[in-house]
Amino acid sequence: MSAAFAGGAAAAENAEFEDSDGNVASGFYEGQTVTITGLNDGDQYDIRYAEDFDNNGEAENDRFEDEFTADGSTHELDTTGYETGYYYISGPNDAGESDENRSFELRSMEFRTAGFADDTVDNDENATFELDTNRGTYDLNVSADGLDEDNLDSIFGEDFNTAMYDEEEEVLTLQNVEDGEFNANFTDIDTGEYNFSIESNDTSAETNASIEVTEGQAGGIEFSSSDVIETRTNTAVIGVDLTDTDTGYLKVGTIDEAGYEATLKVTDDDSNEDETGTVLVQMNTIAAAMDGNAATVDSSGAFTTADTDDSVEVVAIDGNDDLNSLGTGDYPLSVSSDWEDGSPSVYDDNEQDTSYLTLEQREALGSDAVTAHTAPADSLSDIQNFDPDDQTIAGLIEDENISETDTVAQNDGLLVSVDSDSLHAFFADDDAETFEEAGLNTSAFNLTISGEDSGPNANPPEWTTTGNDTVTDNYIGDNVEIVESNQSTGTMLFHINYVGIQSDYDNADLNVTDNISTDETYDVSLNVDQDWEYASDEAQDNEEDEVSTDTVTLEDREFDLDSSNEELPASATATVSGETNVAPGTEVTDRLRSSGNFTQSESAYVADDGTFEIAHDLSEYSADIPYSLNAEEDGGASDSLNGKTIGGEELQSLTYDVTPDPAEPVVGDDVTGTIAVENPNDEGAVSEDVEFVFDGETLYNDTVELEGGASTSVDATLLEDAEAGDYEWELIVDGETEESGTLTVAEESDDSGSDDSGSDDSGSDDSGSDDSGSDDSGSDDSGSSDGTPGFGVGVALVALLGAAMLALRRQN
Repeated sequence: MSAAFAGGAAAAENAEFEDSDGNVASGFYEGQTVTITGLNDGDQYDIRYAEDFDNNGEAENDRFEDEFTADGSTHELDTTGYETGYYYISGPNDAGESDENRSFELRSMEFRTAGFADDTVDNDENATFELDTNRGTYDLNVSADGLDEDNLDSIFGEDFNTAMYDEEEEVLTLQNVEDGEFNANFTDIDTGEYNFSIESNDTSAETNASIEVTEGQAGGIEFSSSDVIETRTNTAVIGVDLTDTDTGYLKVGTIDEAGYEATLKVTDDDSNEDETGTVLVQMNTIAAAMDGNAATVDSSGAFTTADTDDSVEVVAIDGNDDLNSLGTGDYPLSVSSDWEDGSPSVYDDNEQDTSYLTLEQREALGSDAVTAHTAPADSLSDIQNFDPDDQTIAGLIEDENISETDTVAQNDGLLVSVDSDSLHAFFADDDAETFEEAGLNTSAFNLTISGEDSGPNANPPEWTTTGNDTVTDNYIGDNVEIVESNQSTGTMLFHINYVGIQSDYDNADLNVTDNISTDETYDVSLNVDQDWEYASDEAQDNEEDEVSTDTVTLEDREFDLDSSNEELPASATATVSGETNVAPGTEVTDRLRSSGNFTQSESAYVADDGTFEIAHDLSEYSADIPYSLNAEEDGGASDSLNGKTIGGEELQSLTYDVTPDPAEPVVGDDVTGTIAVENPNDEGAVSEDVEFVFDGETLYNDTVELEGGASTSVDATLLEDAEAGDYEWELIVDGETEESGTLTVAEESDDSGSDDSGSDDSGSDDSGSDDSGSDDSGSDDSGSSDGTPGFGVGVALVALLGAAMLALRRQN
């Protein structure tokens, strides 16, 4: 219970507690200043410690802690040195308030972690500074002998908001700190060991952290390979090796030698401490010019890195303000460990390696560089979402059944590939999905679709990527999609969304005045104007545009079942067949139905020649069963007919061959057996239940199913460390014995080659007599009494031939 307060009531009813921000609070950290409000000027108050409060809010096990006389209505209470726990104010004018309602809790701030992750750091690197406390947001004061305010701000100013706490004592305040990991930059800090004092700005909590600053190794920077040679309109790749550093500077060109100069800051995601890392800088030779403005060039993505975790930044660029393209020729390359804006000597003094970038002129497009392709309609979504990071273009072509063609069925995909060793930089922006998004609306370089037929006094219709959708008739830049442009393979792949063009025409939208119709033939061409700045020398010299064209006919979807489907054999190899003009790889599904007999639905895919074959098993049915057949491809075209089953050939059973290894086992051998199985039918799957029993034990018991012409084998361990004797075996197929025999394991014997082998009987007077070929010819001494080794019959014949062969003795 609280003690009586002499001279007045035992409490101060109006008292409240505020933090440094003026917010009423009930909890504070030891060492903080607590502002007590609601006091009577000149009255005396006690601060009492309480171990706890009872259910009525009265203090338990309390004691006197401090006292003060109010000077006005507020009082600043310094809690430095107070124990953690509960404190309440006691004074006049209680009016019945409980002790607990006039209390606050005092707790201590704790540094769970406050220091550097490593014991040492080079004076050209960052160290990781870790903080973990029991507070949310707080301020810290940091200082260290030997470091002034500028040093401290250099170390901590990168990741913290800082302010000078005490300029004379060189103390820096880190403001609004939250727990986490931070960079501490020790670049250019003198070597030595530093002991940092880390103190809470408003509590008594403090700790220390030490780190030793050592002399950094001079980082090395050089080119990964010799001179770089690339074609204009492509992306040049410049490899930069960084040793014992993660940053460096690359200069492309010089004003004096190339009339163009770009300075780049290159950063490797890895620290490269005691090792070498490589940054592959990708230079888009088109975007790198961009009016000679550093900000424009940097934002255009002219320079990127192959590894997205690395980075490159254009820090300076020099060239003509109207520089729209980089010419052919040599561009000096150099790398340096340092650079300062406006101080060329800093870069030059730290230059470490040089090389050259050579830009060569384009070769003209081949007249047959463009090839038309088609793909199943249901593959278009996957084609449009192609990601070169997950799949190669060759893999895409295979997986999505993209095939060369001169005809395209309505709604199937129309794609064009372009074989070219240049122009790939125009498609380097991964975010640009169409010609329009890539900014390829120039007449100098465009894709065009031209009709072959026209009416009298009219030109054939033409659709082009030149212009825009508001002023250009038959503009299709937004319907020519960029699937992939692979510079290393020299291949581009575009999807022409002609269905979208047809929709625009039907809706009288986007100035599409002509429709792309079925039963019409079109020329698809990629064109480079002879006067374009990137035109080939051949085009400029001959004053002829570069044009590469392929022809394709758009057809209605056609789908026909063969007349042979009117008589399907009642066999396991019944085949529904037909032909179509839809894209190879399109799935075809049929429904074969005979009321009261069978209903089957199977699928297959259209082959490259436009045919399809769907397998059915009608072996359980007889001839003269009527049926209806309907088949449909994924795009909706279908056909149907009625037919009747005819007699079919029965499938032959599987064939088996059992062999041991070794062929002539002796005592101590490990013996295995192999069952070779083959389907002798050219077509039709056969399934049989196979059991192999050896010496009374079932070693294999499973179903074997093989397609027509297929084969397989089954291996089993028969004996390990074999003992002499005869071992019976049996191969059972579908419950019937297919083959059986005996495996004999022989004792190793000296009889082989003994006198008995060529005894007097051999060639004796009996030779040529009735005895010729008798038992004497291969008498018991020749080894017959020892048993026949291996699986075997016909051993006498083997002996006569003098060969070490073994055959299977089959007891059927």
